[in-house]
Amino acid sequence: MAYLAVLRSDTGVPLFIRTKGDLPQLPFPVIGALNGVHLFAAQHASSLRSALSEDAKIVWKVYHEKLTLILVAGEEGSTDIHFDNMMDYVFSAMVSVIGFDTLLEVKNVERLKRETRLSFSLIDTLLFGTDLLGPMTHAVDVIATTEAPVLESVLNAFAEAAETQFACAYIRGKVAAATEGWWSLSPVDSVMLSLLCAHHPQSTSQDMPVYLPKASPNTPHRLISLKVVEDFTVALLCEAMPTLEDVQEQLVPSIWLGHLETVYKCLLSFPRSIPPQLVLESTLLGFMMVNDETHRCLSSYDLGPPQNPDAAPSERVAPAQRRLVLTSFYKSTVGSMFPHASQQDGSAADTDLRSTIPHQPVETYICAEEYKCYALHFNFHQLFTLFSPSTPTYSLRSLSYSTLDALTTDQFVSV
Repeated sequence: MAYLAVLRSDTGVPLFIRTKGDLPQLPFPVIGALNGVHLFAAQHASSLRSALSEDAKIVWKVYHEKLTLILVAGEEGSTDIHFDNMMDYVFSAMVSVIGFDTLLEVKNVERLKRETRLSFSLIDTLLFGTDLLGPMTHAVDVIATTEAPVLESVLNAFAEAAETQFACAYIRGKVAAATEGWWSLSPVDSVMLSLLCAHHPQSTSQDMPVYLPKASPNTPHRLISLKVVEDFTVALLCEAMPTLEDVQEQLVPSIWLGHLETVYKCLLSFPRSIPPQLVLESTLLGFMMVNDETHRCLSSYDLGPPQNPDAAPSERVAPAQRRLVLTSFYKSTVGSMFPHASQQDGSAADTDLRSTIPHQPVETYICAEEYKCYALHFNFHQLFTLFSPSTPTYSLRSLSYSTLDALTTDQFVSV
C-alpha cells in the first residue's frame, strides 16, 4: 500500500495524490498535518526526512524549494534510500512529461494540476511496480544476446539514416543494444526512456515529446519507438526530423527487414535474459547483477525448473515469486549493508546498519524454508543470487562467485 502526495512548498496546495492498493482517499486534513509537521521541523532548523508509524513509513522530500513530495508506504523492510530514490524518479517522471521550468515556475496552479495529469500513468507505473528494475536499482535493465555486435552495427546504420546519435533496441523493455550516444545518457535519463518505451506494450509505434531530466530538462526531444516484431522494439531520440511516417515506411523496411534473422536470434535470450548457451549453476533459481560504474542491471528469474522433475513443492518457486524474493532481498541489503548505485559516496545510504558497522560489508546471506539468498559486492558489481533450499549453505558463497565469474567473463554479457 502507498500514498503519494505532491504539494506546492510555498502554499501547501496539493497538486495531486496517487494511491497504490485498495485504499480510501487520503483526507486533506491528514495531508495538511503531514506537511505541517515537516514545515515545523524546517522552521526549527531541523530536517525531517522520514518517520515510522505502527504499519507504515512516511518520507518527505523537497525539490528545488518548490515541490514537496510525501510518500506513505508499508515499510516492507526497505531502507530509506529506496524511498528517497523512488521519489526522485517520481519527480523525474513529471519532468520527463511536462518539463522542469513548467513544473516549478508556476503561474497558474490549476493549469499545472491539469498538466501533471499527463504524468499519472508513468507515476502509477513507478508506484505499482514494473517488470523493469531500473527505478529501484538506478541502473538501466539490459538483456544479453549473442547477436549484440551485429545488432549494434544495424542500430548505428539506423541512427545515421535518421540523423541522430541516439538509437536503442529493446527486448521486452530491456536494452539489447544501443548506440554510444544512448549509452552516454545519465542513468536517470536512460531509465526514464526505457519506462516510456515499455509503457504501451500493445502499441506498434509511438512519437512523443520527452524531456530528459538530466540532459535536457527544458527542451523536449522526440522519442520515436516502433515494434519491429513482437517483443522487439527500436527507439530513436531525435529532433523535428525524420517524421514518424518516414521512419515507418522508409527507414525500418530498408534497414531492419533485411536483419529479421538477427532479431529472432536475439529473442532467444528471452526470458532468461542471457544467451541460451550460457549455463549457470543447476540450483540457481534467479539472480540480479548491478554494475555501479556502468549503471546497467542484468536479471533473470526464469532460468528453468529444477533438473529433478520429482522435486518437492518447496523447490518449485514460480518466476514471479523469485522476482519478489530477490527484490525484497535487494531492498533489505542495499542501503543497510551495500551502497546504492545512486550514491557513489554512500552519503545518503549511511543509515541503519551501515552507520554502525566499522567496515564495509561485502557479503551477506539469508536462509528460509523455500529458498536461500546470497549477496556479494565485488569491485563494481553487486550480485544477488537465489538458490533452492536444498543447496548446502556452505556452498552459497562459492556458487555465487562462480556465477559472477560466468556472467562477467562471457563475451556476450556486457554489464
